[in-house]
Amino acid sequence: MMRPLVLAVLLGAAAAADPVAKVIKLLEDLKKGVETAGTDEAKAYGTYACFCKDTTKTKATSIKDGEDSINDLSADITDNTASKEEKEAEVKKRKAKVEELGTELSTTVARCSTQHAEFEAGDADMAKAIDSLKKAIKIMNSKKAAAAKKAALAVVKATTAKSAKSFLELDESLVVDPSDPAYKYHSKTINDMLSKALKSFEDDKSDDKDKWDKTKSACQDTKDGFSKQMIDNKDAITKAETKIEKLAKQIAKDRGDLVKAQGVLEDDAAYLKDLTAQCEVRATEYDQRSSTRNDEITALATAIKIISNKVTAADKEVNRALVQLSAKPLSFLQASPIKATNFLATRATLSTAEQALQAKAVTVLRTEGSRLASAELEMMAMKISGPDHFKEVKIMIQKLIERLLDEKKAEASKKGFCDQELAKAQSDRDSTKNKADGMSADLKAYEATKEELEAEIKKLKKDIKQEEKDYQEAKDERKVDKEANEKTLDTANKGLDALNEAILVLKAFYKNRGPKVLLQASPVDDDTSGPGFSGGYKGSEKKSRAIFAVLETISSDFQKTISETEKAEATAAADFVELDRKSKSTLASKETKKELDNTDLKQTKDDITKTLDDLETMMGLNHDALKMIESLKPACLDAGGMNSEQRGEKRDQEIKALNQAICMLEDKKDVKC
Repeated sequence: MMRPLVLAVLLGAAAAADPVAKVIKLLEDLKKGVETAGTDEAKAYGTYACFCKDTTKTKATSIKDGEDSINDLSADITDNTASKEEKEAEVKKRKAKVEELGTELSTTVARCSTQHAEFEAGDADMAKAIDSLKKAIKIMNSKKAAAAKKAALAVVKATTAKSAKSFLELDESLVVDPSDPAYKYHSKTINDMLSKALKSFEDDKSDDKDKWDKTKSACQDTKDGFSKQMIDNKDAITKAETKIEKLAKQIAKDRGDLVKAQGVLEDDAAYLKDLTAQCEVRATEYDQRSSTRNDEITALATAIKIISNKVTAADKEVNRALVQLSAKPLSFLQASPIKATNFLATRATLSTAEQALQAKAVTVLRTEGSRLASAELEMMAMKISGPDHFKEVKIMIQKLIERLLDEKKAEASKKGFCDQELAKAQSDRDSTKNKADGMSADLKAYEATKEELEAEIKKLKKDIKQEEKDYQEAKDERKVDKEANEKTLDTANKGLDALNEAILVLKAFYKNRGPKVLLQASPVDDDTSGPGFSGGYKGSEKKSRAIFAVLETISSDFQKTISETEKAEATAAADFVELDRKSKSTLASKETKKELDNTDLKQTKDDITKTLDDLETMMGLNHDALKMIESLKPACLDAGGMNSEQRGEKRDQEIKALNQAICMLEDKKDVKC
């Protein structure tokens, strides 16, 4: 009679349901589901692994090409700048030369003009003198002495030529009147002198003309030479200025290309860094998930085999024994549902000492994380605050210390406005995301708690009603056959041993938790949907709960059957004496539990409402931080956060806090701690 009651409470099945068959079916379905999920996940991860490999190769090639392009552009800029400076120096030198040649040409033109003017004046004087001499000779020949004298004197006054000096030295006494008898004697001499002077003048005039022609030719050659040099220099200046302009345009273009290439290179480097980190994390997660899933399949197969071969027959015998034990003391009837409820509420716990040490470490990390505004310390405090992480806490903290030390070594100094603003935005983004993730996890936990409390309250109401009914029926159900009890004990002990073996196999697997790995938002996420999973694989924990509930129920049946059968004969009278007291105590306990659950349910609903409001606010803050990062990226690219000194100081304090947490976990009281 009581066996269907236990199954109804835990599984919601009909009174005639077979829990062993059902648990075998659940285990087989779970094993099949795990195998199918593993196949699907392997296929999805294969696609993701190809994406990681191909994208890494593409980005690495792009980075190599970018570095080569930057080197080439830098070399071209250097060469062209040197050529431009050389041409500018040449232009400056040639312009100075043009000015120098212009000055020399002006001087030459002025000098030649003066010489030409002097030649023209002298030549005119000489021509005039020659003309006068010719007239004088003509007059002498016409025997007009007075006119001849006058003409000769005119020649003397008209010319400044050197050859005219001899004529100026002519004794005027030689010029006589033609009527004078001496005239006839001197006229020939005068004519000879005039002819000689005429020839001398004509020769001087011809010599002066020859000299001027040579001087004129030399002047022209000199002017032509200066002009040609000036033209050549101006042509060279024009060509050099054209070359300078071309070089300036090329330098400007190369500098623009260099800035773009550096920007692309930095973007590619940041992308490749994120990609490498994400792919490595996912690879580690996949290995863990595959290994854990294989262990789960093995555990399920072993449990199925044990239950199928050893538990089924024993369970049938115990079923019959439970019907016969319906007249057992009421304490048996009350124990089963109470124990089952406690099993469903069971959670992994730490020892009191471990809880105290872990609480101290969490307090230190939360306090220092809040004081330093350190997302790393706050996240570590959140990770180690759970009840099932104590063995891994020191390892987790030590790994974080090692990572912080590595970051300290690799830290490069970044200063300025961009560093400060981008770091603040990234810190806000990470902080709000982590808090939002924590709130989401809290919300899921609250929802799960709400469902559990509602289910438990419903079950308690049903149990109370059933307890009251069973209490009345138990007064008339106290007939037990001794031989049946002995047979039941033998069967129940064998069945319980086999069942415990199956439970141990499953618990050995499900008590191990997969690692949790958190990744920040990255531009890589825009290019891939990922491998289809995130975080470590913990096994089908939720589905296994129902199976464990059934297994614990069956185990409870075995244990209770053994216990009650052993005590049946010896404690029958005592059980009846205790019947009334225990029944009322049990009912009172369940009533109290129901009231407490109702109080917890109300508080849980309030927590859900508050967490939803806080989550909405935090998501808004996260969105604002992401917008700020995007607005800073074009100007700042991959800028850091605080300056190097501030980051180093903060990291040292984080490391100090982590070391202090380890000391607390190890319960050391050393002064260094």
